[in-house]
Amino acid sequence: MNQATHYLDASMIYGTSEQQTLSLRQMSSGQLLVEKKFYHLPSTDLLPLETTDTNFCQNGPGTCYRAGDIRANAYPQLTVVYTMWVREHNRIALEVHKENPFWSDEEIFREAKKIVTAFIQHITYNEWLPALLGVNYTKENGLGLGQRTVYDVTADPTVSNSFATAILPFANSMIGDNISFWTILDERYQNPTFEISEVAKLKENYNKPLKCMEDSSHMIIGLIVQATQKVDMLFTESITNYLYVMDPNYYSFGMDIVSLDIQRSRDHGIPSYTQFRKYCGLKDILNVQDLSEIMVEGSADKLLKLYKTWNDIDLLVGALLEKHVDDAMVGPTMRCLIREQFVRTRIADRYFYDVPGVFTDYQLENIKRVTLSRVLCDSGGGLIDRIPLQAFSRPAEYGKFLRRCDSEIPKFNFSGWFDKTRDNFFGINNSKN
Repeated sequence: MNQATHYLDASMIYGTSEQQTLSLRQMSSGQLLVEKKFYHLPSTDLLPLETTDTNFCQNGPGTCYRAGDIRANAYPQLTVVYTMWVREHNRIALEVHKENPFWSDEEIFREAKKIVTAFIQHITYNEWLPALLGVNYTKENGLGLGQRTVYDVTADPTVSNSFATAILPFANSMIGDNISFWTILDERYQNPTFEISEVAKLKENYNKPLKCMEDSSHMIIGLIVQATQKVDMLFTESITNYLYVMDPNYYSFGMDIVSLDIQRSRDHGIPSYTQFRKYCGLKDILNVQDLSEIMVEGSADKLLKLYKTWNDIDLLVGALLEKHVDDAMVGPTMRCLIREQFVRTRIADRYFYDVPGVFTDYQLENIKRVTLSRVLCDSGGGLIDRIPLQAFSRPAEYGKFLRRCDSEIPKFNFSGWFDKTRDNFFGINNSKN
Protein backbone atom coordinates (compact mmCIF):
# COMPACT_ATOMS: atom_id res chain seq x y z
CA MET A 1 0.00 0.00 0.00
CA ASN A 2 1.27 3.49 -0.84
CA GLN A 3 2.25 5.31 2.36
CA ALA A 4 2.75 8.75 0.82
CA THR A 5 0.57 11.30 -0.94
CA HIS A 6 1.11 12.48 -4.51
CA TYR A 7 1.40 16.13 -3.48
CA LEU A 8 4.13 18.21 -1.89
CA ASP A 9 1.84 18.79 1.09
CA ALA A 10 4.00 18.25 4.21
CA SER A 11 2.29 14.93 4.89
CA MET A 12 5.51 13.67 6.52
CA ILE A 13 4.69 16.12 9.32
CA TYR A 14 0.90 15.93 9.45
CA GLY A 15 0.18 12.40 8.23
CA THR A 16 -1.91 11.13 5.35
CA SER A 17 -5.30 10.73 7.03
CA GLU A 18 -7.53 12.80 9.28
CA GLN A 19 -7.20 10.22 12.04
CA GLN A 20 -3.40 10.32 11.91
CA THR A 21 -3.37 14.12 11.88
CA LEU A 22 -5.63 14.27 14.94
CA SER A 23 -3.32 11.88 16.79
CA LEU A 24 -0.43 14.32 16.27
CA ARG A 25 -2.26 17.45 17.49
CA GLN A 26 -2.50 19.03 20.93
CA MET A 27 -6.00 20.31 20.05
CA SER A 28 -5.08 23.62 21.66
CA SER A 29 -3.92 26.86 19.99
CA GLY A 30 -3.21 25.03 16.73
CA GLN A 31 -0.19 23.23 18.19
CA LEU A 32 1.27 19.84 17.33
CA LEU A 33 2.23 17.41 20.08
CA VAL A 34 5.85 17.61 21.26
CA GLU A 35 8.09 16.16 23.93
CA LYS A 36 9.37 19.08 25.99
CA LYS A 37 13.12 19.23 26.59
CA PHE A 38 13.26 22.70 28.13
CA TYR A 39 9.87 24.29 28.78
CA HIS A 40 11.14 27.83 28.22
CA LEU A 41 12.82 26.94 24.90
CA PRO A 42 10.30 25.67 22.31
CA SER A 43 13.11 25.61 19.73
CA THR A 44 14.45 22.54 21.59
CA ASP A 45 11.17 20.59 21.56
CA LEU A 46 11.30 17.02 20.28
CA LEU A 47 8.75 14.87 18.47
CA PRO A 48 6.26 13.05 20.71
CA LEU A 49 7.47 9.63 21.85
CA GLU A 50 6.06 6.52 20.21
CA THR A 51 4.34 4.57 22.98
CA THR A 52 3.14 1.57 20.96
CA ASP A 53 5.19 -1.40 19.83
CA THR A 54 6.25 -1.02 16.21
CA ASN A 55 8.68 -2.64 13.80
CA PHE A 56 10.08 0.81 13.06
CA CYS A 57 11.54 1.16 16.57
CA GLN A 58 14.39 -1.18 17.50
CA ASN A 59 14.49 -0.63 21.26
CA GLY A 60 10.77 -0.75 21.96
CA PRO A 61 8.08 1.77 22.99
CA GLY A 62 9.29 5.06 24.41
CA THR A 63 12.60 5.06 22.51
CA CYS A 64 11.39 6.40 19.15
CA TYR A 65 9.26 9.27 17.92
CA ARG A 66 5.92 9.78 16.18
CA ALA A 67 5.48 11.86 13.05
CA GLY A 68 3.36 11.90 9.93
CA ASP A 69 5.78 9.49 8.24
CA ILE A 70 6.28 6.00 9.68
CA ARG A 71 9.92 6.18 8.52
CA ALA A 72 10.66 9.13 10.80
CA ASN A 73 13.04 7.06 12.93
CA ALA A 74 14.90 5.32 10.09
CA TYR A 75 17.89 7.69 10.16
CA PRO A 76 18.60 10.20 12.97
CA GLN A 77 19.21 12.86 10.30
CA LEU A 78 15.67 12.35 9.02
CA THR A 79 14.29 12.46 12.55
CA VAL A 80 15.95 15.79 13.28
CA VAL A 81 14.63 17.38 10.07
CA TYR A 82 11.07 16.27 10.86
CA THR A 83 11.57 17.61 14.38
CA MET A 84 12.63 20.97 12.99
CA TRP A 85 9.45 21.25 10.92
CA VAL A 86 7.21 20.36 13.87
CA ARG A 87 8.92 23.10 15.89
CA GLU A 88 8.40 25.47 12.98
CA HIS A 89 4.70 24.61 12.80
CA ASN A 90 4.26 25.38 16.50
CA ARG A 91 6.22 28.62 16.19
CA ILE A 92 4.04 29.71 13.28
CA ALA A 93 0.85 28.67 15.08
CA LEU A 94 1.90 30.84 18.02
CA GLU A 95 2.45 33.86 15.76
CA VAL A 96 -0.86 33.33 13.94
CA HIS A 97 -2.57 33.11 17.34
CA LYS A 98 -0.97 36.42 18.36
CA GLU A 99 -2.35 38.05 15.22
CA ASN A 100 -5.77 36.47 15.72
CA PRO A 101 -6.38 35.68 19.41
CA PHE A 102 -10.07 35.11 18.63
CA TRP A 103 -9.40 32.26 16.18
CA SER A 104 -10.25 28.70 17.17
CA ASP A 105 -7.72 25.90 17.53
CA GLU A 106 -8.87 24.48 14.20
CA GLU A 107 -8.47 27.79 12.36
CA ILE A 108 -4.99 28.35 13.77
CA PHE A 109 -3.89 24.79 13.02
CA ARG A 110 -5.09 24.87 9.42
CA GLU A 111 -3.45 28.23 8.71
CA ALA A 112 -0.16 27.17 10.31
CA LYS A 113 -0.21 23.96 8.28
CA LYS A 114 -0.91 25.96 5.13
CA ILE A 115 2.05 28.24 5.83
CA VAL A 116 4.43 25.37 6.63
CA THR A 117 3.40 23.60 3.43
CA ALA A 118 4.07 26.81 1.49
CA PHE A 119 7.51 27.10 3.11
CA ILE A 120 8.40 23.55 2.08
CA GLN A 121 7.15 24.08 -1.48
CA HIS A 122 9.03 27.37 -1.83
CA ILE A 123 12.30 26.01 -0.42
CA THR A 124 12.05 22.94 -2.64
CA TYR A 125 11.61 24.95 -5.85
CA ASN A 126 13.64 28.02 -4.96
CA GLU A 127 16.65 26.38 -3.28
CA TRP A 128 16.80 22.59 -3.48
CA LEU A 129 15.94 22.02 -7.15
CA PRO A 130 18.34 24.75 -8.41
CA ALA A 131 21.13 23.22 -6.29
CA LEU A 132 20.36 19.76 -7.64
CA LEU A 133 19.53 20.48 -11.29
CA GLY A 134 21.32 23.78 -11.91
CA VAL A 135 20.11 27.35 -11.52
CA ASN A 136 19.72 28.19 -15.22
CA TYR A 137 18.10 24.86 -16.04
CA THR A 138 15.37 25.29 -13.42
CA LYS A 139 14.63 28.83 -14.62
CA GLU A 140 14.38 27.79 -18.26
CA ASN A 141 12.44 24.54 -17.83
CA GLY A 142 9.24 25.31 -15.96
CA LEU A 143 10.65 25.18 -12.44
CA GLY A 144 11.42 28.87 -11.90
CA LEU A 145 9.30 30.98 -9.57
CA GLY A 146 9.33 34.26 -11.49
CA GLN A 147 5.61 34.13 -12.23
CA ARG A 148 2.67 32.66 -10.34
CA THR A 149 1.82 29.04 -11.04
CA VAL A 150 -1.15 28.53 -13.34
CA TYR A 151 -3.15 25.52 -12.18
CA ASP A 152 -3.70 23.04 -15.00
CA VAL A 153 -6.83 20.98 -14.40
CA THR A 154 -5.75 18.51 -17.10
CA ALA A 155 -2.33 17.82 -15.57
CA ASP A 156 -1.76 14.58 -13.68
CA PRO A 157 -0.38 15.11 -10.14
CA THR A 158 0.45 11.42 -9.70
CA VAL A 159 4.02 10.63 -8.68
CA SER A 160 5.23 8.47 -11.56
CA ASN A 161 6.23 4.89 -10.91
CA SER A 162 9.63 5.49 -12.49
CA PHE A 163 10.32 8.56 -10.35
CA ALA A 164 9.30 6.98 -7.04
CA THR A 165 10.93 3.62 -7.71
CA ALA A 166 14.06 4.28 -9.74
CA ILE A 167 14.88 8.00 -9.64
CA LEU A 168 14.18 9.28 -6.13
CA PRO A 169 16.48 6.62 -4.59
CA PHE A 170 19.38 8.60 -6.09
CA ALA A 171 19.44 10.42 -2.75
CA ASN A 172 20.69 7.27 -1.03
CA SER A 173 24.04 7.72 -2.79
CA MET A 174 24.45 11.04 -0.94
CA ILE A 175 24.33 9.40 2.51
CA GLY A 176 27.57 9.06 4.47
CA ASP A 177 28.67 6.45 7.00
CA ASN A 178 28.93 8.92 9.86
CA ILE A 179 26.57 11.26 11.68
CA SER A 180 28.67 14.26 12.66
CA PHE A 181 27.87 16.62 15.51
CA TRP A 182 29.51 20.02 15.10
CA THR A 183 29.92 22.96 17.44
CA ILE A 184 30.97 26.58 16.93
CA LEU A 185 34.51 26.74 18.31
CA ASP A 186 35.20 30.46 18.00
CA GLU A 187 32.25 32.58 19.13
CA ARG A 188 33.61 35.76 17.57
CA TYR A 189 31.44 36.73 14.60
CA GLN A 190 34.42 38.02 12.60
CA ASN A 191 36.08 34.62 12.45
CA PRO A 192 33.81 31.79 13.60
CA THR A 193 35.12 28.28 13.14
CA PHE A 194 33.56 24.85 13.55
CA GLU A 195 34.76 21.68 15.17
CA ILE A 196 33.41 18.14 15.26
CA SER A 197 32.32 17.44 18.82
CA GLU A 198 31.10 13.88 18.28
CA VAL A 199 30.71 11.27 15.55
CA ALA A 200 28.12 8.49 15.55
CA LYS A 201 27.95 5.55 13.16
CA LEU A 202 24.83 5.46 11.00
CA LYS A 203 24.77 1.65 11.05
CA GLU A 204 24.48 1.74 14.86
CA ASN A 205 21.50 4.11 14.88
CA TYR A 206 18.88 2.75 12.48
CA ASN A 207 15.41 3.10 13.99
CA LYS A 208 16.82 4.18 17.35
CA PRO A 209 17.27 7.96 17.22
CA LEU A 210 16.85 8.72 20.93
CA LYS A 211 20.54 9.08 21.80
CA CYS A 212 21.37 11.22 18.77
CA MET A 213 18.36 13.46 19.37
CA GLU A 214 19.71 14.37 22.81
CA ASP A 215 22.08 16.62 20.89
CA SER A 216 19.83 17.60 17.99
CA SER A 217 21.19 21.15 17.68
CA HIS A 218 24.74 20.00 17.05
CA MET A 219 23.47 17.36 14.62
CA ILE A 220 21.69 20.09 12.63
CA ILE A 221 24.87 22.18 12.61
CA GLY A 222 26.60 19.06 11.30
CA LEU A 223 24.07 18.74 8.48
CA ILE A 224 24.78 22.36 7.53
CA VAL A 225 28.58 22.04 7.65
CA GLN A 226 29.22 18.47 6.51
CA ALA A 227 29.47 17.86 2.77
CA THR A 228 27.12 15.37 1.19
CA GLN A 229 28.41 12.46 -0.87
CA LYS A 230 28.33 12.81 -4.66
CA VAL A 231 25.42 11.45 -6.65
CA ASP A 232 26.94 8.34 -8.21
CA MET A 233 27.09 4.55 -7.89
CA LEU A 234 29.44 4.67 -4.89
CA PHE A 235 27.32 3.89 -1.84
CA THR A 236 28.57 3.73 1.71
CA GLU A 237 28.89 0.44 3.56
CA SER A 238 26.28 1.48 6.12
CA ILE A 239 23.53 1.16 3.53
CA THR A 240 24.96 -1.61 1.32
CA ASN A 241 26.02 -4.05 4.06
CA TYR A 242 24.35 -2.89 7.27
CA LEU A 243 21.01 -1.34 6.32
CA TYR A 244 18.60 -1.66 9.28
CA VAL A 245 20.93 -4.07 11.08
CA MET A 246 19.85 -4.62 14.69
CA ASP A 247 23.37 -4.52 16.16
CA PRO A 248 26.37 -4.28 13.80
CA ASN A 249 28.68 -5.44 16.59
CA TYR A 250 26.75 -8.71 16.87
CA TYR A 251 25.24 -9.28 13.42
CA SER A 252 27.71 -9.40 10.54
CA PHE A 253 25.37 -7.98 7.92
CA GLY A 254 22.09 -6.19 7.24
CA MET A 255 20.28 -5.39 4.01
CA ASP A 256 21.60 -3.73 0.86
CA ILE A 257 19.61 -0.67 -0.22
CA VAL A 258 21.00 -0.68 -3.78
CA SER A 259 19.93 -4.28 -4.37
CA LEU A 260 16.52 -3.50 -2.90
CA ASP A 261 16.05 -0.46 -5.15
CA ILE A 262 17.14 -2.28 -8.31
CA GLN A 263 14.94 -5.28 -7.56
CA ARG A 264 11.98 -3.04 -6.70
CA SER A 265 12.26 -1.25 -10.05
CA ARG A 266 12.24 -4.62 -11.82
CA ASP A 267 9.24 -5.79 -9.78
CA HIS A 268 7.43 -2.60 -10.83
CA GLY A 269 8.22 -3.19 -14.49
CA ILE A 270 10.23 0.00 -14.93
CA PRO A 271 11.56 0.25 -18.53
CA SER A 272 15.30 0.28 -19.15
CA TYR A 273 17.65 3.24 -18.94
CA THR A 274 17.88 3.55 -22.74
CA GLN A 275 14.08 3.76 -23.04
CA PHE A 276 14.07 6.78 -20.75
CA ARG A 277 16.87 8.42 -22.71
CA LYS A 278 14.59 8.22 -25.74
CA TYR A 279 11.69 9.63 -23.72
CA CYS A 280 13.87 12.59 -22.75
CA GLY A 281 14.96 13.23 -26.34
CA LEU A 282 18.58 12.37 -25.63
CA LYS A 283 20.98 10.76 -28.09
CA ASP A 284 20.40 7.06 -28.77
CA ILE A 285 23.05 4.56 -27.70
CA LEU A 286 24.00 2.62 -30.83
CA ASN A 287 27.41 1.23 -29.87
CA VAL A 288 29.96 0.92 -27.07
CA GLN A 289 31.50 4.26 -28.02
CA ASP A 290 28.18 6.04 -27.51
CA LEU A 291 27.84 4.45 -24.08
CA SER A 292 31.40 5.39 -23.10
CA GLU A 293 30.84 9.03 -24.05
CA ILE A 294 27.91 9.52 -21.67
CA MET A 295 29.06 7.39 -18.73
CA VAL A 296 31.70 8.18 -16.12
CA GLU A 297 35.14 6.88 -17.03
CA GLY A 298 35.55 3.12 -16.88
CA SER A 299 31.89 2.33 -16.22
CA ALA A 300 30.80 1.40 -19.76
CA ASP A 301 32.98 -1.74 -19.88
CA LYS A 302 31.84 -2.78 -16.41
CA LEU A 303 28.19 -2.35 -17.39
CA LEU A 304 28.57 -4.55 -20.44
CA LYS A 305 30.05 -7.30 -18.27
CA LEU A 306 26.92 -7.21 -16.10
CA TYR A 307 24.30 -6.67 -18.83
CA LYS A 308 24.06 -8.49 -22.17
CA THR A 309 23.36 -5.20 -23.93
CA TRP A 310 23.07 -1.52 -23.05
CA ASN A 311 19.33 -1.84 -23.67
CA ASP A 312 19.09 -3.97 -20.50
CA ILE A 313 20.66 -1.43 -18.14
CA ASP A 314 18.40 -0.62 -15.19
CA LEU A 315 17.20 2.98 -15.05
CA LEU A 316 18.67 3.68 -11.60
CA VAL A 317 22.06 2.22 -12.51
CA GLY A 318 22.34 4.03 -15.82
CA ALA A 319 21.14 7.36 -14.43
CA LEU A 320 23.61 7.23 -11.54
CA LEU A 321 26.55 6.44 -13.83
CA GLU A 322 25.90 9.25 -16.32
CA LYS A 323 28.35 12.13 -16.42
CA HIS A 324 26.92 15.15 -14.61
CA VAL A 325 25.84 18.10 -16.74
CA ASP A 326 26.52 21.83 -16.44
CA ASP A 327 26.21 22.96 -12.81
CA ALA A 328 23.95 20.05 -11.88
CA MET A 329 24.60 17.27 -9.38
CA VAL A 330 23.10 14.67 -11.74
CA GLY A 331 23.25 13.53 -15.34
CA PRO A 332 20.87 14.50 -18.18
CA THR A 333 18.44 11.56 -17.93
CA MET A 334 17.95 11.92 -14.20
CA ARG A 335 17.63 15.69 -14.54
CA CYS A 336 14.97 15.26 -17.23
CA LEU A 337 12.88 12.86 -15.12
CA ILE A 338 13.17 14.94 -11.95
CA ARG A 339 12.09 18.02 -13.90
CA GLU A 340 9.13 16.21 -15.45
CA GLN A 341 7.88 15.12 -12.04
CA PHE A 342 8.28 18.46 -10.31
CA VAL A 343 6.66 20.42 -13.13
CA ARG A 344 3.54 18.26 -12.78
CA THR A 345 3.69 18.35 -8.98
CA ARG A 346 3.46 22.12 -9.25
CA ILE A 347 0.95 22.79 -12.02
CA ALA A 348 -1.41 19.93 -11.07
CA ASP A 349 -1.86 21.16 -7.49
CA ARG A 350 -4.67 23.71 -7.21
CA TYR A 351 -3.47 24.54 -3.68
CA PHE A 352 0.18 25.09 -4.65
CA TYR A 353 1.35 28.08 -2.66
CA ASP A 354 1.70 30.60 -5.51
CA VAL A 355 -1.49 29.70 -7.39
CA PRO A 356 -3.68 32.86 -7.45
CA GLY A 357 -6.13 32.91 -4.56
CA VAL A 358 -4.21 30.60 -2.22
CA PHE A 359 -2.46 33.53 -0.49
CA THR A 360 -2.86 37.29 -0.81
CA ASP A 361 -0.19 39.19 -2.72
CA TYR A 362 1.26 40.53 0.55
CA GLN A 363 1.32 37.10 2.16
CA LEU A 364 2.97 35.55 -0.90
CA GLU A 365 5.58 38.30 -0.96
CA ASN A 366 6.59 37.32 2.57
CA ILE A 367 6.58 33.59 1.84
CA LYS A 368 8.90 34.12 -1.13
CA ARG A 369 11.47 35.67 1.22
CA VAL A 370 11.64 32.50 3.31
CA THR A 371 14.77 30.36 3.09
CA LEU A 372 15.83 27.12 4.70
CA SER A 373 18.42 29.17 6.57
CA ARG A 374 15.63 31.20 8.20
CA VAL A 375 13.81 28.04 9.26
CA LEU A 376 17.03 26.65 10.73
CA CYS A 377 17.59 29.91 12.62
CA ASP A 378 14.10 29.78 14.13
CA SER A 379 13.64 26.06 14.72
CA GLY A 380 17.06 24.45 14.50
CA GLY A 381 17.46 23.87 18.20
CA GLY A 382 18.42 27.18 19.78
CA LEU A 383 22.19 27.06 19.18
CA ILE A 384 22.25 28.39 15.63
CA ASP A 385 22.88 32.13 15.69
CA ARG A 386 24.67 32.40 12.36
CA ILE A 387 24.34 30.44 9.16
CA PRO A 388 25.11 30.61 5.40
CA LEU A 389 22.51 32.46 3.35
CA GLN A 390 22.24 29.35 1.17
CA ALA A 391 21.85 26.33 3.42
CA PHE A 392 22.29 23.84 0.58
CA SER A 393 25.73 25.22 -0.31
CA ARG A 394 28.96 24.49 1.50
CA PRO A 395 31.43 27.39 1.14
CA ALA A 396 35.13 26.57 1.26
CA GLU A 397 35.75 29.25 3.90
CA TYR A 398 32.78 29.06 6.20
CA GLY A 399 33.46 32.05 8.45
CA LYS A 400 33.35 34.51 5.57
CA PHE A 401 29.93 33.34 4.40
CA LEU A 402 28.02 33.19 7.69
CA ARG A 403 25.23 35.65 8.43
CA ARG A 404 23.63 36.52 11.75
CA CYS A 405 20.19 35.05 12.32
CA ASP A 406 19.01 38.07 14.30
CA SER A 407 19.86 40.72 11.71
CA GLU A 408 21.09 39.34 8.37
CA ILE A 409 18.69 36.51 7.51
CA PRO A 410 15.28 37.97 6.49
CA LYS A 411 12.56 37.27 9.04
CA PHE A 412 8.98 36.33 8.28
CA ASN A 413 6.32 39.02 8.78
CA PHE A 414 3.00 37.72 10.13
CA SER A 415 1.09 41.01 9.95
CA GLY A 416 -0.46 39.89 6.66
CA TRP A 417 -2.32 37.17 8.56
CA PHE A 418 -4.37 39.52 10.71
CA ASP A 419 -8.05 38.76 10.11
CA LYS A 420 -9.59 42.14 9.27
CA THR A 421 -13.04 40.62 8.93
CA ARG A 422 -13.12 40.20 12.71
CA ASP A 423 -11.03 43.18 13.78
CA ASN A 424 -13.54 44.58 16.27
CA PHE A 425 -13.29 41.66 18.66
CA PHE A 426 -14.21 42.61 22.25
CA GLY A 427 -15.23 46.02 20.91
CA ILE A 428 -11.61 47.06 20.27
CA ASN A 429 -10.54 48.32 16.88
CA ASN A 430 -7.39 46.32 16.12
CA SER A 431 -7.19 47.08 12.40
CA LYS A 432 -3.68 47.27 10.95
CA ASN A 433 -2.46 49.00 7.87
